[in-house]
Amino acid sequence: MPKEDLQAKMEDLWGKEIQKRDSMADAIREWQDDGFGIFMHFSPSTAFQGRYKGKESEKDLWAEWMMARAEIPVPEYEQQLRSWNPDRFDAGKWADVVAASGCRYFVFTAKHHDGLAMFKSEVNGYNIIEHTAFKKGDMFALLTEEVRKRGIKPGFYYSHHLDWHEPGGAGGPQNKTLDEYMEVLALPHLEELTTKYGKQHVAWFDCGRPEALARKCEAVVHRNQPNIMVCSRVGGGLGDFTSEGDCQVPPIRVDGPWETCMTLTQHWAWFPLDRDHKPAGEVIRMLAAIRSRGGNLLLNIGPDVRGEIPLRDQTILRQVGDWLKRNGESIFGVQATPYGDLPWGVCTYRAGTLYLHVFKLPSLDTLFLPGLKSTAKRACFLADDRKQTLDFLAVPGGVEIDLTSIVDFAEFADEDDTVLMVEFDGELIVDPRPVLDHDLDNRFIPALAAEKNGVDLRSFRRPYFIDHGTNAYCPHEDYAHGFKKAGAGLGWQFSNRDENSFFVNVEYANLTGRPVKVKLSVGGHELRAELPVTVLNERDWRWFRTDIIGQVKVSADNDQSMSFEVTEPMSEDRMPSYLADGKPGTEHDGFMIKSITLKSLAPLPYPLNGELARQN
Repeated sequence: MPKEDLQAKMEDLWGKEIQKRDSMADAIREWQDDGFGIFMHFSPSTAFQGRYKGKESEKDLWAEWMMARAEIPVPEYEQQLRSWNPDRFDAGKWADVVAASGCRYFVFTAKHHDGLAMFKSEVNGYNIIEHTAFKKGDMFALLTEEVRKRGIKPGFYYSHHLDWHEPGGAGGPQNKTLDEYMEVLALPHLEELTTKYGKQHVAWFDCGRPEALARKCEAVVHRNQPNIMVCSRVGGGLGDFTSEGDCQVPPIRVDGPWETCMTLTQHWAWFPLDRDHKPAGEVIRMLAAIRSRGGNLLLNIGPDVRGEIPLRDQTILRQVGDWLKRNGESIFGVQATPYGDLPWGVCTYRAGTLYLHVFKLPSLDTLFLPGLKSTAKRACFLADDRKQTLDFLAVPGGVEIDLTSIVDFAEFADEDDTVLMVEFDGELIVDPRPVLDHDLDNRFIPALAAEKNGVDLRSFRRPYFIDHGTNAYCPHEDYAHGFKKAGAGLGWQFSNRDENSFFVNVEYANLTGRPVKVKLSVGGHELRAELPVTVLNERDWRWFRTDIIGQVKVSADNDQSMSFEVTEPMSEDRMPSYLADGKPGTEHDGFMIKSITLKSLAPLPYPLNGELARQN
């Protein structure tokens, strides 16, 4: 019998449905305005430091999931924790690091799936005060007080369903029922967390089943703190905001309150072999993209076994905070825009102002903002305290901004995310249809396709094999699949201002075991290609590759279309992969498309009839 896939089981428990209560409208708006929080997984599993009876190279997720993954018996786990002493814990220093990130709220793991309460509980003795060698007091109380002093809103994570230690908890000893577990432990714990520690802004639940448990947990926290924001992972279609899947960043705008929880490394709790940190620039761009799509980012870190936040974590958070000091106006209190991703980045806005997050600076120094129908009044660098006006010009299809039209422009350009302010009159009016950029790459993704002929979309936490020997599961891959019949494909609409020639790149994965024949039509031209198998062996995790399949000349026309399709029925064969436990199978999709990119052979020349005119 195949072993239970704990990761798949956990993903199945993540609920995304939420209730809509008028009484929460103000709290939801405040939470959405805050936009950026820090998550902290300080797991008792760090006491094992990723090691257990020589099995450390056999499994993955050895951090916060270690008890389950390594199948550690409850008595052994308990015994290891009795000598655990995170003696270097300092609530003030931790709070300083959290505050340095520039975040607005903070969520701490009060109890994870292994069952040890990280606060002083009167419910039972299985908590960090009574069961470990830690002697510095109620960790949750100390930390909550310190982050609150720094103007950060505290909250807690509580695993209300999975509990591998307590009888009756899901995954735990089964000599009691889940109802008994709930009445004996979960609900009394939540009573303590919402009555003993002052105002809590977030109750972050996880893996919520069944509905009866979810309803009782939600009722307790909202009875004691009516304005607390409850995570959708409480289950039962409850919650005040949707939690996307772990590390899932939706590729397009999503309506309603939602949040992406993203870990800074590849694990959630500290794991000594995990050195795969996301650099500050990646975090900044991720934050801007999430805000442009209407969501919040909850970024996770994990202190080490001694109770210190690792230096690399601290450095990255401070770099993010430094960027926010200059550009926070474009992140906090803003709304999503109608734009999808633009060739140079993403866009947020508030009344009267667009914030252009430029991830890729143009090579010709002029940035093209497509589709703006509102009248632009002024453009400047957000980081420029003097707000010197940049030259800009309204052109067919949008606005061109000369980034070098002030003397000290290089002082405000940021390699991670350069933010421009564009002030406009009246309501924001945007034509979200793509307009081809002749300088930067024009990427078309399946999620924004106008037509989907027989294919489906999928967001999947595809594993990666990384250098420390474990499999990493972050972030998600978004792609189209289900190309089973000839003619199955995708279609997009766009416009083009000037005739030009473009390379056509296809980003795809082919795990069918044989080449796939495809056809791409754009601007009245047709390209055909055979896309080869992309996986060389069963340990090759680099499924996706990008190939140039040709070039086309695209005329100037406001109503253009592009289509991509397979031209033969798809093989039912599958290549071996780790997703199929090393065996051929259907657990993964045989042929997948992530994007089509049009890249101009050469930027159009500068106009010969003068420079961009200043418009006031």
